[in-house]
Amino acid sequence: MIIELDFWADYGHFSHPATIYSSLTYPIPPKTAVMGFLGAVGGLNDVSAYQFLNTITYAVKINQIQGKANYCFNGVKDALPSIKHHRQIIKQRKQFYRELLIAPSYKIFIDFSACQQESALIIENIKNHRSLYQTYMGINLCLANFEFIHEHVGEQIQNNKLIPIDSCITLDTEFEIEHNKNYSDVRFPLIVKKERIFGSFTDVLVELSGKPILAKPKQYTKLDSYNVMFL
Repeated sequence: MIIELDFWADYGHFSHPATIYSSLTYPIPPKTAVMGFLGAVGGLNDVSAYQFLNTITYAVKINQIQGKANYCFNGVKDALPSIKHHRQIIKQRKQFYRELLIAPSYKIFIDFSACQQESALIIENIKNHRSLYQTYMGINLCLANFEFIHEHVGEQIQNNKLIPIDSCITLDTEFEIEHNKNYSDVRFPLIVKKERIFGSFTDVLVELSGKPILAKPKQYTKLDSYNVMFL
């Protein structure tokens, strides 16, 4: 089962998972951020509770990003050492800057085939625009919304020619640079373990204005009018 949904917010920030106060943001939600979003929809409040979501695959297309800006926030100095006995004793605060995406909006395709039974409540909640916890765009400062669009049955297509791919693609895919497009490559994880250890990092090519990437994938998935690569 493949679910298509739109996901948007006024602001967004997708941190590198190895950081606490990362200043820079990924331009698209990594799979681990999508897993967190799905966990919120299904009321799963801990990484260990949504471990089964490591088996999903997903594809993402940028609908729009109106730009990026740096904002100043108040944080806790020495955040991790200040936590003792499951309590945080705040002695001193500090200011830090964080890059935020402005009005980010994405089209996300999620293939639940490997965990459809475990994801039944999540899928039902997506279809009914219901979330048991607040959804946000990467960090809890950026509240987000979502809308179910369609349920697809994908067609796997073997390929040997250049075609427009509507989603991001893996960087090892042959592609052609077009002058009216804006490309960026990013590296992010595809799985997270119980101890919040991230793994299976992959390099991805993104077209930042949401235009298709002219590429020659060995295999892609056709979903009605979309050609996508699942990660």
